[in-house]
Amino acid sequence: MEFIYKHADWSNINVLERNRLPMRPFYCGYQTVKEARIGKKEESGKYRLLNGEWKFAGFESPFLALDEYVKEGIDDSSWRTMPVPGHWQLNGFGKPCYNDAFSLFPITDDPAIQMDNPTGIYRKKIEINKEEGQEYLLRFDGVESAYHVWVNGILVGYSQGSRNTAEFDITEQVRSGKNILAVKVYQFSDGSYLENQDMWWFAGIIRDISLISRPQIHVSDYKIDALLGEDLCTGHFHVNVTVENHAGKEKEMKLKLSLFDKEEAVLSEERKVQAVPGETDVSFSMTIDQVNAWSAEYPYLYDVIMELEENGTSVEIYGVKCGFRTICLKDGLFYINGAPLKLKGVNRHDWNEYTGRCVTREDIRRDLYLMKQYHVNAIRTAHYPPHPDFLDLCDELGFYVMEEADLECNQMVYTKKPNRLSDDVMWEKSYIDRVERMVKRDKNHPSIMFWSLGNESGFGTAFVEAGRFVRQYDPTRLIHYEEDRDASIADIYSTMYTRHKDLELLGRDSSKIKPHIVCEYAHAMGNGPGGLKEYWEIFRKYPRLQGGFIWEWIDHGLKKTDENGRSYYTYGGDYNDYPNSGAFCCDGLLQADRTPTPAVLQVKKAFEPVAFCKFTRNRGAICVENRYDFLSLDHLKAMITIENQNEIKMSSTVELDGVKAHERKEIVLFDPQKLFLPECSGDWWLNIRIVYKERPAWAEEEYEVAFHQELLKKGERREKKSAGGPLHMEEKMGTLIISGEEFCLEFDRIQGTISRYEFAGETLIKKGMGMNFWRAPVDNDKNVRKIWEEGMLKAVCNIVDKISVEEGEGNVEIKIKQMYAPIVLEWKILIEAKYIVASNGEIEMMYRGVPVGNQLPETFPRIGLRFLLDKACENVRWYGRGPWETYVDAKEGNRFGVFESTVSDFYFPYVVPQETGNHEDTRWVEFEGNAGCVLRVEAEEEFSFGALHYTQEQLTEAQHTNELLPEEDIMLCVDVGHHGLGSASWGAECLEKDRLFPKPFEFRWKLSGKKKI
Repeated sequence: MEFIYKHADWSNINVLERNRLPMRPFYCGYQTVKEARIGKKEESGKYRLLNGEWKFAGFESPFLALDEYVKEGIDDSSWRTMPVPGHWQLNGFGKPCYNDAFSLFPITDDPAIQMDNPTGIYRKKIEINKEEGQEYLLRFDGVESAYHVWVNGILVGYSQGSRNTAEFDITEQVRSGKNILAVKVYQFSDGSYLENQDMWWFAGIIRDISLISRPQIHVSDYKIDALLGEDLCTGHFHVNVTVENHAGKEKEMKLKLSLFDKEEAVLSEERKVQAVPGETDVSFSMTIDQVNAWSAEYPYLYDVIMELEENGTSVEIYGVKCGFRTICLKDGLFYINGAPLKLKGVNRHDWNEYTGRCVTREDIRRDLYLMKQYHVNAIRTAHYPPHPDFLDLCDELGFYVMEEADLECNQMVYTKKPNRLSDDVMWEKSYIDRVERMVKRDKNHPSIMFWSLGNESGFGTAFVEAGRFVRQYDPTRLIHYEEDRDASIADIYSTMYTRHKDLELLGRDSSKIKPHIVCEYAHAMGNGPGGLKEYWEIFRKYPRLQGGFIWEWIDHGLKKTDENGRSYYTYGGDYNDYPNSGAFCCDGLLQADRTPTPAVLQVKKAFEPVAFCKFTRNRGAICVENRYDFLSLDHLKAMITIENQNEIKMSSTVELDGVKAHERKEIVLFDPQKLFLPECSGDWWLNIRIVYKERPAWAEEEYEVAFHQELLKKGERREKKSAGGPLHMEEKMGTLIISGEEFCLEFDRIQGTISRYEFAGETLIKKGMGMNFWRAPVDNDKNVRKIWEEGMLKAVCNIVDKISVEEGEGNVEIKIKQMYAPIVLEWKILIEAKYIVASNGEIEMMYRGVPVGNQLPETFPRIGLRFLLDKACENVRWYGRGPWETYVDAKEGNRFGVFESTVSDFYFPYVVPQETGNHEDTRWVEFEGNAGCVLRVEAEEEFSFGALHYTQEQLTEAQHTNELLPEEDIMLCVDVGHHGLGSASWGAECLEKDRLFPKPFEFRWKLSGKKKI
């Protein structure tokens, strides 16, 4: 007895498919032109969605999933059900596993998959009214990773390539009445060698299954090239149509092609077609004198209608959207519609917090609406072809798409042979198959500007051959592949996570004859990225740097609820998955439920299409810069205010008409002769808000396109010290108690800190915690965290040398000489501090610090003071940047002003708890208690503050948000310095200018209580 297991279809590199139809664009036929233009396929009568609950049985090995389970007569009544689309690991079979680059199978020369290869069998009964002369296609838009298909117990075919579409002709197998569909899905296949993207390992039928009917003579394929002439106005319209005849005999047909601009037929032509059995190609080539160009800024679409007729009767009508645009290389740059534009892009995966890579059209629309709001103009479909609905919406809403093949074998870096697969002729067919299926499915989408051959797979002949196919089949678009280091087949140079200094050098490199993009940068994991403004200063400085794609758009967290009803996001390792890459999958600008992180305001600011410069105060004028590539500013207006913390002095609207793309123009905002700004304690600001005249569908109410501020007049810091009556001081058990008519301060003379502050009978500060040098590390502190921990910044001790107290006229002065030093290591910070307590309850704090020692850490997380505030101090009002959290290298997206919030709202629930809630460039902050009293911290020099219901120790230790239990009281950090964020979770370190080095420092802050007015 002998059992042969080798080279089953799913582990045979020479078998990519069986009976799979050639790839084509997605479409189905309609009965009328009106229906074809509307394009609701579900109402066509030719399209039937087979999604829903299917019967399902799971097995640990394909060899246990016997073929008898796919036969018609099998009783599946006891089987469980499985949603389609759906990952079976999220629906009760198997477990999720996340890792970055490890494969979950051996790497062998003759690709093989282990025996433990989870396999699922799906079954569904459907009713079909089979019509004579009609063909029936079964379409799969995505199955992870390989599968066989049976209809009524008859094997129909096989396919692999998880995010690629496959169709099978099942006409001979279906019958009128009840039919049994069965699909056997294998989690791993030889195709998995090429699907080792940085994402969860899942399996199942992940996208739509549909049944499409069509007549025996039909349009089987079409390719539309709608290009702009050199004048950028003339349209060159080329269409190649393949008519397929399965009727068994030659027939004379007519094919009519029409192009509609709204309701007007711009052109209409007919061709007689002698449809011989098999395929007949028909071509149309026309020139249109004046067309509207398609761009991300103005996504103008036309309707293409193809009508197939026989003897004057319509057989079937097909509709598709098209847009006229051109992308080309010239003078070392790429031009879209004649503009050498910058890609303000993001990398995007399909994702839903509950269903993984199974997304809905509404998920996609929500993504794209948010991208529009944050000025994203380009998307890289990392790292596979997207859900088909995605490209339809990109065409409609306007995005430049870099579509990427479902191809990554990053696991090969662990073999020390990164080119091993890509430079092996045995794999060429597999590479070409994935690229070809992508291109042929999506070739007619105007939004696609680049074909990306794959990601992080080394380089070799397989990519060369795939690139040659693309170049021959679709020369209208550009080719991208990042690991083609010399751009031998690619049209652009591409790098990942390029540091700012290196990017500057690339911008200066005049030896390259092709443009450069950064296909991944600004790793957006957790709190960050920082340094985005500086990236875009470099991009704008050098023409050959044509932008890039932030990594990435959305977290890949899976939401769960614990036994106490608290929801949280899970990641690698939470399912006993090994090996795993932890929370590295949660690195998006959005959380998995599409809640924007604070970073999106930085993205929006960096990508703003309108900017301002050269403000001239004495003329009330400023230069407006139009950063659009095609649009004028006619659709926008500027809302102008001049205001301080208490009043709006002036409000007006300024038109921006006539400012053309890439043009600067001076506009007058106010008459300086009529503007009088009185002396006051508040700063006077000129605020410019750019808004739409007519709000687009994707914009929310009060949506702001851009903003700009100019400080017109700095406020006078007036001292308003009211007489506070006599001061009383006593000492009890190591505590100095200083009190006046309305306040009481307790000062710990042992620790050298405030230990309690009460005003008008209400406790505001419950405890002073001294100097603070730690922060809960953010994900982007991955590297610097080691420096901080090895420098013992979590274990710094307070050593007080001397405290002297002196009572003066109307005040008490406390001087502290102390040092802060870590355990074990030889470094310290010498501190001289002074507290001046006035009779009205104002406390002036002056600190001077000098870090010394030969083991000083290279940088510090922060330098400041910590206080524990009473829980009543929940409501916060501050003057500085807001409304969201800011850090030294991530703040420009937040404006200056007076803002109100709560301590609870300062906390942002990053997937792994970490530093959050900081506010840079603050001049004063107030915390309101329950009894109408306010604790105020203010300074002449700007400071930062953060207030949370969590300690930094809690945030440091917790691994998931549900592990955090909020404290009733409030932890307030006030800092003179705070280290920047950077993006070093997988990118650039914090820029040197934004690092907090251990240098001498000093600060002078005032703390006081007052009654709310």
